[in-house]
Parts: sequence; structure tokens; C-alpha cells
Amino acid sequence: MKLITQEVEQFKRVGYLKIDGRVIDDEHLTVLRQHYDTLFAQKRGTIGEGLRNLAVVGESESDEDADRGEEMLQIMEMWSLDEEFRKLLYHEPLLDIAESLIGPDIQLFHDQALYKPAYHGGEVYWHQDNAYWQCDPPNLVSIWIALDDADEENGCMNVIPGSYVEGLAAHGRAESEKGKLPALLQVKPDVDRAVSVPVEAGCAMVHHCMTLHQTNPNRSSRDRRAMVLHYMQTGTRSRDGEVMKDKPLLRGKLA
Repeated sequence: MKLITQEVEQFKRVGYLKIDGRVIDDEHLTVLRQHYDTLFAQKRGTIGEGLRNLAVVGESESDEDADRGEEMLQIMEMWSLDEEFRKLLYHEPLLDIAESLIGPDIQLFHDQALYKPAYHGGEVYWHQDNAYWQCDPPNLVSIWIALDDADEENGCMNVIPGSYVEGLAAHGRAESEKGKLPALLQVKPDVDRAVSVPVEAGCAMVHHCMTLHQTNPNRSSRDRRAMVLHYMQTGTRSRDGEVMKDKPLLRGKLA
């Protein structure tokens, strides 16, 4: 599923691309949903065991008095918890897309499952991924896979086209009307430039780690389950300046 020249050029121009066609077929999608739901059910109500609620409002995520009325649930490194998500790392259509954008030598930076429950799914504020990661060079790409239809009602991705070439914006701690969100960063972009990227179940969009993006709360009656894989070129350095040789090599060879 390698991208054609026009798609690569579009990505280079605006910093994101909605993928034309399914990356996950119906049978595979059913299996991923089942395993995804099982993992979230197992970790519900736990603290410090891999499940985070990024929508927590308070002094810290573990604050007993924090407001947990909204949920933006995250489990990272799904591949290390479940064989189906480990196999997803090597799913050829996804690696073909990544190779089209960052070259043949590909490592996983990490993956994450992002779950916005119906009615009270929390917002993710405008940010650039590399504000969190601080990787060098900052050219990672993320493939965001919809396990449910994602639209403007239940929290699809919104992006600022072209923002990835404008440098790292000044981020601060995210804050809502209720207070600070200790898990999230926030930047205030020119929202008049924003566009929504609805994605049907089994389909995907890919964005650059410097592209400004955001997702709205889910107030609909439909869940919004998504899986994201973050890919980097081999030889990429962490915020500490170290080459991340320990990350899984998915295609090609280590630098």
C-alpha cells in the first residue's frame, strides 16, 4: 500500500494525509476490537498499571480529589500486552505507508490505544507530538487507525495544515474551565486554519510529529476507539540525545 507520488507530495505540503482505502479489513477489525476491549476492561479502575485518563483535572493524575468526570483513556505499548497488537506492528500496509514517508529503515517509537467513551469522552487539546517526545530529528510519522467511525460528533482528528514546517510552538499545561489537566500540553493556534479529518472504521490518517492537531470531546452515543502507531527512522535520538536502538525494528536495518 505504498503511497503514490501525489500523496507523498500532499503530505509534504500539509503535514498529514487521509489514507485512500482500508488498511484493516473487516475480519481483522473485529479481532482488534475484541482484544482492545478486553485490555481496557482488564485495566479499568487500576492506577499505575498502564491505563491513564488523560482528561483528569486536578493537581496530578493520581490526586484523590481530581475530577474524572470525563475520560480520554490511553494504554501505551499495546504491542507488549497482546499478540494481536504485536502483529499489527508488522502489518504490511502500515509499514508501506511509513516507508513512503520516512524511508526503508523503520523503528517503532511507541504505540497507543486512545479511547473516547460515548457521552463523556474528553478533549485532547491542540499540540504537536514532538512537544512531548523531543525526538531528533523531528520527522516521526503517526498512523491513526479508526476502530470505530470517527467524525466531528465523536471526536475525529482536527489538524492545522502546513503547521509542521512552522517550528515547535510554545506549549503550556492544558487547562479547561474546570482547571489544569496534568497529563496534557496545549498551544493556541490559528483555529481558523483548522480542518477536520473524519475517518471510517478500518481506515486511517497519517500525520507528522510537528503537525498541530486536536480532538474534540465525545458527546455522542457512539464510542470512539482508535489505535495509533508512531514510526521513526532508525538512528533517531531521544530527548536525552541517545540513539534509540532498543526500540523494535519493524523494517530494514538499524543505523
